Amino acid sequence: MGIEFQSYIGRVVERLPELPCAVEGNVSFNTPVGSCVDRYGNLWLADTAHNRILIFDYALEQVIGHFGTIGSGPQAFNMPFRLLAHPEQPWIYVSDIGNRRIHLLTYDEQLNITSQHCFGDEPHVQLQGPNGLAFYQGELCVADEFYEGEGGASRLVVFSETGEYRRSIHQIEGPDGPIHLLWPQGLSLDQQGALYIANTGFATVVRCDWQGQGLPFEGTQKCYIDGLALARDVAVIQNRILIPGAEPNAISVYDLEGRLQGVLDGFFAPIQVTSLPEKNRLLITEPILASLQVHQVHLPSLKDQTVRATKVLQRIGDERDNPGQFHFVTAVAGQMTDNQSSSPRRQPFPLLESWLNHQLGWQDKLFQAMQPAGMPSWFSLAVAAQTEWVQRWQQTWLRILLNDKFDDPEALLWMVDAGNYQLQASDSGQADSASPISLPLLPGSLGIAAYTPRTRLPGQVDASVPMMIVGNYLSGIVSVFQYDPRLGELIPYTFFGGLGAEPWQLNKPQGIEIDPVTNDIFIADSGNNRIARWRINALGIAGLVEVFGRLGDGHGQFHTPTDITVIENGDLYITDQTNNRIEIYDNQHRWIGSFGQEGYGTRSDDFLLPTSIDYDGGYLFISDLVNRAIKVFQPDGTFVDSFCGFGADPDKGQLWMPYLMHVRKGRVYLPDCALNRINVYRFHHLNSHEEVPA
Repeated sequence: MGIEFQSYIGRVVERLPELPCAVEGNVSFNTPVGSCVDRYGNLWLADTAHNRILIFDYALEQVIGHFGTIGSGPQAFNMPFRLLAHPEQPWIYVSDIGNRRIHLLTYDEQLNITSQHCFGDEPHVQLQGPNGLAFYQGELCVADEFYEGEGGASRLVVFSETGEYRRSIHQIEGPDGPIHLLWPQGLSLDQQGALYIANTGFATVVRCDWQGQGLPFEGTQKCYIDGLALARDVAVIQNRILIPGAEPNAISVYDLEGRLQGVLDGFFAPIQVTSLPEKNRLLITEPILASLQVHQVHLPSLKDQTVRATKVLQRIGDERDNPGQFHFVTAVAGQMTDNQSSSPRRQPFPLLESWLNHQLGWQDKLFQAMQPAGMPSWFSLAVAAQTEWVQRWQQTWLRILLNDKFDDPEALLWMVDAGNYQLQASDSGQADSASPISLPLLPGSLGIAAYTPRTRLPGQVDASVPMMIVGNYLSGIVSVFQYDPRLGELIPYTFFGGLGAEPWQLNKPQGIEIDPVTNDIFIADSGNNRIARWRINALGIAGLVEVFGRLGDGHGQFHTPTDITVIENGDLYITDQTNNRIEIYDNQHRWIGSFGQEGYGTRSDDFLLPTSIDYDGGYLFISDLVNRAIKVFQPDGTFVDSFCGFGADPDKGQLWMPYLMHVRKGRVYLPDCALNRINVYRFHHLNSHEEVPA
């Protein structure tokens, strides 16, 4: 038996016209991360999931250069992550995280870019996950995020400016003992050359010298800033320490003594902050929003722990809403029949459709023109979301007007396209086959499950098509949708839940599963660290049956349960994510076993943040996030097989941020919300007489 990559769903739109070209209308980013400014004032961006570097003029009006493609050669990348401009030479350092190396690029004023050489993948170094970069006095420091040292600790690696290995820093020597590194991401330095490390695994920012000696903050006498929600990155700008993610949807600002000065809000998930030459201007990447933004803020004026919005001066990156395209795809349900048509929906009026699409595009430009420069960041984010949601409604009615329907809605793969506020469906599984099939969803929709009532419910329009249960991570509301054959769309049927900690409420719900024995609805109530069980009665009313679990690491306790599956006899298997284990309960919610423990490994029950689980054909399938592995087990916890691969190569089934998995008839559908595609794998039962279709 074995698991292998088969194909993917999700159209890639990355071609550029002849350069230079206008940014607007030509550039759709795919989870951009790193940025820098070169010696000529051009802005460089790592368009990470597209495996390329894009160069813009300082006004961010034109694309003036690009470099790279997918691969492992000298002109290629596999997830270019961070960028750093050499302070004196016309060089750009690129952390090529999927290829486990650093690129040194040279360029001139005409943007003739060449790869001088790659380093860090030599046998005596072997970078495992090069991420953040910092440069000082002829040395380059690299945060090796996925290096596994003693006790699983990560490391920093120091090279000469041309890439000769100098030394590794495995721990920071603090006044109270060693400080270990776990999944370090961003690096920065102050004017004195002190190194700042976003120590993401421990949600801290650590300060040290270039030998690994800790440098305590005067405000706390500790070598680190703690109490953070997350440390996605760190940037020292204007004598302030900026930490994206230290507060949710915000950038926290500290002084150089480690004292909180305030919070910049109005973001979604910012990651890299780069200082621009023009005073008080910052270049900020928002990977999940697929945008690059210019903000204005006077950091030294931030004090007394105030919360303030920046001014958004510019935002570039076309919406990821082309046909067949995803934007933050999170979950999958349903199943396709074999040998489906590759043209899933009828489009009988192409001229009318073209005209209406043109009108929507013109309207989008009008909305953008009406948004003045210098809007507060929170208002800019709200306006962008509202505009996109309104346009989603217009596109829905366009499809209805054109009678744009699937021929066989009973046999579809349903996908949560969260960033586009919609469900999409496919009946062929081809790369560009996804097509919208729902009224607009509320922002924050995430998990999905197909639900077939045992008897037709009151008001159910088409009982032949499964209902869809969709959970909302932000509001705690779970919506039940039904298919309306007259519209060719999913429409709301009922809803339940709501944000809170009461038994009938939910907090950050993720995975959803239908019990094959009782037809009840199980929900991983992640924020409340419990499992909720709901039932829809014969009148179509959803009611709470029971909740079980609480915060902890003992049996009967969870720490961020993310997904759940139920096997034929009613036993429940739950991904207890932060406890790095799988918990097993019977259908009466009594604990009967568990397997798994924290650790790196792709062919064992060592887990690092197991995110999703499903059951098919007598086997359990588990998505192990940090190990970037799909692992197959027998129900007793015996390891069977695995597939692993970290990167962004669409033809190899590689993974970056896989989310909620779905398995049916030997096919594994695993959405990757950072790569914006759904990878499709095939599991072979060699001891079975059934052949899995190709």
